[in-house]
Amino acid sequence: MQKKLKSTAGPVLSIVIGLSFCSLVATAQKAESTNFDPSDFSGDWDRVSSIVTFSNVPGSSRAPNNQPIDDVGEVEEAPFTAEGTALNEANLPGYGPRREMARNDPLGRCEPMGIPRNLAAEVLVPHNTLEIVQLPDRIIQFFEYRHDWREIWMDGRVLPDLDIYDFQWNGYSIGHMDGDTLVVESIGFDDRSWLDKYGYPHSDQMHLIERYRRIDADTLELTMTLTDPVTYSKPWNSDTKIFKLNREKQAGWDEQIYCVPAEEMMFQDLMDTGNVIQ
Repeated sequence: MQKKLKSTAGPVLSIVIGLSFCSLVATAQKAESTNFDPSDFSGDWDRVSSIVTFSNVPGSSRAPNNQPIDDVGEVEEAPFTAEGTALNEANLPGYGPRREMARNDPLGRCEPMGIPRNLAAEVLVPHNTLEIVQLPDRIIQFFEYRHDWREIWMDGRVLPDLDIYDFQWNGYSIGHMDGDTLVVESIGFDDRSWLDKYGYPHSDQMHLIERYRRIDADTLELTMTLTDPVTYSKPWNSDTKIFKLNREKQAGWDEQIYCVPAEEMMFQDLMDTGNVIQ
């Protein structure tokens, strides 16, 4: 009586199919990470820069869960004018080498952070996301923390006449492509905002140029140059800001993070932070 041999074709075929599927997924993921349009900046971008101030100034701190960088470059103080020094001394930050127990950071009063502070905000994961939506005539940046947004017009218009238009927290912005670099030019900023958490000031004469470059499929690089003759004696360059593409962000729900003044001031009073309204 012959014994029937058990067929192994089923398990073997399953293994082959499984390996093939894994290979296809890996190939697709590799293609996704290498094939990209350098002029397409759309997507959710997480701030991963080690320095979360406008520039690499003395005392710049590194958040422990941010990615380290090899060389922070030369460290020097901002090039203040005499008026800039006075404005800076009037600001009482809660961070950095000038930290005070009595502070007047507009962030702690639920005032808008403005530009450029929104771009280098000290907000940590999971709220450190900047979403860029790219339309034919403009680019819209959505900042998850505080639920703020700005428009960068790409339709060829010029910057407005500030004798006609009011100053705004995020200013007025126009942009154009210079090769693979998005160049954004902005004016018309409300001078009540700070540049960063260290309290660096600016006047309503600030002129800001941002340069965005997508250096690979998952990495966005930003550098900024600030010109403000009232506050700074020469143009001031930021350090290089780095953002990483968060492909999973849209799988979650929008957390709708607002700053509610009544709740914020109640919390600050409870914690005795010293933040005051002037």
